[in-house]
Amino acid sequence: MLQSLFISLPMIVCGVITIELALEYIRRSDRAILCLLVWAAVTTMLYSCHYIYFHRINGLVAACDAVYVTCNLAVYPLYLIYISELADTRPLLSRRKWLAVLLFPAVAGGIASGIVYAIMSPEETRQFLDTYLYGRQHQGLQSWAMAQAIVHDISHVVFSLEVVVTMIWGTRKVRNYDRKLCDFYADTEPHSLRWVKNLLMLLLIVSLMSIVANEVGRSAFADSPLVAIPSLAFTSVLFAVGWMGMHQQPTAKEIMEVQECKLEKSQPAEQEGSACHDETFTETDTPQKEETTLIAKAIQLIEGEHLYLQYDLKLDDVATRLGTNRTYLIYALNEGKKMTFKEYINRLRIAYAQKLLSESPDMPKSEVASLCGYNTPSSFYRNWKKYESD
Repeated sequence: MLQSLFISLPMIVCGVITIELALEYIRRSDRAILCLLVWAAVTTMLYSCHYIYFHRINGLVAACDAVYVTCNLAVYPLYLIYISELADTRPLLSRRKWLAVLLFPAVAGGIASGIVYAIMSPEETRQFLDTYLYGRQHQGLQSWAMAQAIVHDISHVVFSLEVVVTMIWGTRKVRNYDRKLCDFYADTEPHSLRWVKNLLMLLLIVSLMSIVANEVGRSAFADSPLVAIPSLAFTSVLFAVGWMGMHQQPTAKEIMEVQECKLEKSQPAEQEGSACHDETFTETDTPQKEETTLIAKAIQLIEGEHLYLQYDLKLDDVATRLGTNRTYLIYALNEGKKMTFKEYINRLRIAYAQKLLSESPDMPKSEVASLCGYNTPSSFYRNWKKYESD
């Protein structure tokens, strides 16, 4: 009874998450939610196949095995597509070639397994199920039963590669997104995908468990109480992914579109269609003299008017005041000050905090944080630790 519960648990949790995400997508039609919904639905199918396999439901194991191969090879690519939808300004969902490349192994593996099952005789099917699928052995397999085993062996290798690619590529995408935020926001915490990075680390642990379980094979857990270990581990991660997805923050594309919209509305009518709408920028577009003038004006505005003390200060706020393109301003700050917008503003804030504390040593740190433009004391402490010795 208890073992049956552990076997069913991931399937049940995935099913509930799928329903919740479907309702959430109906409510707000968010593309990232849609990506996560597809991932959850495929994962539910995967664990439904697990349920059939572990309960040895006659007549369904062979029929579901090709579906299992497809879903197993689709789970990690679909999660990478979801991460891309969150972190990329041009997500993978809009690039059909990449979608085809990522999902090709799942489609090809499922079709190959299905074709071989269709060709196999009833005797070969029984031989494959008993010897390979439940016994994890190749000895004694013949003809199409051996071909089916080869398809499964290849899928195991591909699955392990997909796990590694998802972890490396997904982590890189999130880091690049956080790096971009530093050019647009003084306070990146409200827009950060730090929760995704934490989830990636959690997923890394479970991914390693996936690789190990993949190599050991499902047969090792078929009649063992050890099935509780992967069941609880995967259920925990699935729940975490679903819960965080339901409470996700704006995506990279949404944030950049909002900032672009604000900037366009703030531009004078005669500037519409000018270079300020072109995000492609080269050094020849801004001569050295113009760059020097722009950085001087930016410094005068930010430091002279203490603009850096403004809560949630954005690069577009400064660009609007200066009547310039945010791309030019990013370039000028990076070249002139040798730092990102976030670093520049936070260095000024911490310098101001040091001045306040030197004049009023007994002033509470929470008050200092507020006066310096920080929304939370934790943001102030983090930046204080980073810049106070500079």
